Amino acid sequence: MVESSAEEFGIDAAEVPLPCHSVFDHGAGLREVSIIKAIEEYLAYHHLAEPLTAFQREVASSGLLRNPSSVWLQVARDVEEVLGTFDAGDRDAFRDAWQRVIPAERQAAPEGRALELRLQAYFATYSIRQVLQDGHEPEEQQLQALDTFRDFLSERGKDEVGGNETLMPLFALPFVQHPHKHPDVRQVFSQDWLQDLRKDVEAELRLQQPPIPLVYNLLEKSPTAANSKRSWQSVWAELLRLADGGLDTMALLAQGVPVAPSALTNARQQLELLREHVPGGLGLQLKSRESRLGPMSPARSVRSRAATAISPELPQIDFSALRRFICATPQERSEAFGNASTLPSVLRAVLHRLTSAESRLPLRRGFLVAVFCFDVLGVRCRPTALPALLDDSEVSELTLGILAALACEAGGRSYIVSSDASLQRMIHLLKSKPLDSSVHIQVLAAMQRLSLRRSAQDRMIEMGLVEWAVYVLGSPTGEGHGMPSEFSLEFGSAMLMNLALRSAGKRRCLEQDMLPVAMKLMEHWNPQIRTHINGTLYSLLSLQSFRDSAQRAGLEAMLRSIHSQANSLGDDISVRQIEYLLEELNPEEESPTSAGGESGEDDEDDDENFLEEEELAGLLLGDRSGHSAEEALQPFAATTSAVLEAQQWEFQKCLGRNYMQSL
Repeated sequence: MVESSAEEFGIDAAEVPLPCHSVFDHGAGLREVSIIKAIEEYLAYHHLAEPLTAFQREVASSGLLRNPSSVWLQVARDVEEVLGTFDAGDRDAFRDAWQRVIPAERQAAPEGRALELRLQAYFATYSIRQVLQDGHEPEEQQLQALDTFRDFLSERGKDEVGGNETLMPLFALPFVQHPHKHPDVRQVFSQDWLQDLRKDVEAELRLQQPPIPLVYNLLEKSPTAANSKRSWQSVWAELLRLADGGLDTMALLAQGVPVAPSALTNARQQLELLREHVPGGLGLQLKSRESRLGPMSPARSVRSRAATAISPELPQIDFSALRRFICATPQERSEAFGNASTLPSVLRAVLHRLTSAESRLPLRRGFLVAVFCFDVLGVRCRPTALPALLDDSEVSELTLGILAALACEAGGRSYIVSSDASLQRMIHLLKSKPLDSSVHIQVLAAMQRLSLRRSAQDRMIEMGLVEWAVYVLGSPTGEGHGMPSEFSLEFGSAMLMNLALRSAGKRRCLEQDMLPVAMKLMEHWNPQIRTHINGTLYSLLSLQSFRDSAQRAGLEAMLRSIHSQANSLGDDISVRQIEYLLEELNPEEESPTSAGGESGEDDEDDDENFLEEEELAGLLLGDRSGHSAEEALQPFAATTSAVLEAQQWEFQKCLGRNYMQSL
């Protein structure tokens, strides 16, 4: 991603969530209130009226009781921005950000000059390092990048060394042939050298962080102390803040003021994290999850965060070698790997690692993250590889199974939708293959989950998936495709509901006369299908023209009949859903969405985790014992500890980018 934004720190750009006191921030939170009240009490006690008035005025104008400190936000942005340009090898952007953050006197100090020398060497060798990581030899044009480092050395001389003999090999770097093989300088291309440099860069950035005021330590123990476990004070403070925010939100809604959807998403994520610190909290579930009418996927069950936590340890696989094998052409694969494994067996092994019910869910989620972290399908490094796999009839089903599993995670969805060519091929397969064939099942599962993504929704609507879904749901005979099974109805209705959140999706539903189809399925015995149909109706009823058609078609009488039946059966979820629909059908006043605006502005799926569809992968796995899968991956075992350490470092960094959420 490498823009520096609040979203990189788990913060919504539109509405910044309030921080807790156990992270580096000075603003909002229970501790901030305590400090401000203590200062006010001190000033009042000594009859310092003018300072007290001035202090209260400044606190109000700066928003300390409502917003996180601009100091903390700026430090976080600076660190992430500079490190992002460092990782991307963007020399110019790094230089600009570095000079803005690091004071000139610090850059001119001996330590600053020595660090600059190492940074110049890093950027000069960046393209060579990338080629070496892919297992190739650098070409002449990559080696020419060292000319800029030679120019730097000629201008600065040896003044940068500052008595540090470990820097001396850098002066030979641009003057030796094949520096990555030369015994004196090849260390520069090692992962250890890169990690040490990155740590020193981050440490230099952290030095610019202003010291935490002493008053915070006087109030309670510093959060950076040895005991890093969350204190009860911090847990209760966050719960109190969430409750207070919930009351404010309800007050706004009661007054008819719209509330950003991101506020609910952020609060839900924070509450889920707090469950881990409250006795019995993991066993408590929000009932609102069961009936929410918004972007969603069919969920088989709800597991606690403890049971689904991602395993932090990687399997001993060389993922770069695995990527080269999967993304290679048949000729390249034969020349580089021989007959050690076949492509179908390797893809089946990957699918087995992702979905086999015999493996614990945390291990499967860890392997899933590794797939998109190390670009195993070549979406980033070889964009033609994944479309080619989807076009290959021998492995297309296995590839779709892998994509269906990847789409179970927010990070996997982002990975897949970044390949527009692959997304188009998947849509084509969904529309062209017979219903309930193995290809259809895998691609529908994947496409339904991808429909949680706004960018994917646009492409799916554009390529006619609304029309396809309405046709399948409304044609029980499935003319030309076969009769739709419960699976097709369940996942197809969920996908349609997500697409109907968009203005373009609503228009397509109107054009396809969705109302009769919805009325036919509203009383389906499957509660998941009913929920999806109700969610689609809820979106469409925001349109005046659809409300008029629904009134003429007798939807209100049908809803009241269903409501009465659900009440008698004690089906509280259906009762609430029907009540929502009746309110939309007969609004007291024109709502902001009546003109057909978007029902949601952002992806709201980052808290979705349902990697539990083992039955889908069972169609393709074959050997359930897992022995053949392990044998197929043997040629890709990591042979050195250096490879494992480098991968573990990258994996932890990827986990931080995709799953770290600050309370």
